[in-house]
Amino acid sequence: MVLSLLLAAAALREGLSLRRARALRRPAPPGARRRHLLLARPALALISVGFLGGLISAVWLRGFAPLRTFHALLACLALALFLGAGRLGARLARGDASARTLHARLGAGAVLVSIATAIAGFVLLP
Repeated sequence: MVLSLLLAAAALREGLSLRRARALRRPAPPGARRRHLLLARPALALISVGFLGGLISAVWLRGFAPLRTFHALLACLALALFLGAGRLGARLARGDASARTLHARLGAGAVLVSIATAIAGFVLLP
């Protein structure tokens, strides 16, 4: 999950560079959109797989009741935010600029909630 969170943070950084350039009415940094997509897509896939892996691990290997911890609650919220940002990103890729602001907010929120999720997970470590 650390790798997926690093990828998500790097994707956020690229996305913010695009947003900053747009706000300043300057051209986007060369290759920033492509790098954003190259980072965000695998990050979303890894986060989804990590979420399922964590759920399976908690229930089958550790005997926890499913989704009964604060860490699990935050993980569900983070996953929902990442999936929402990904869905809006797909709309942006098809040319729907109306999704841009919500995409940025969901993506930034997802990264922040995922950091909180990681911190909340420390108490669950063996």
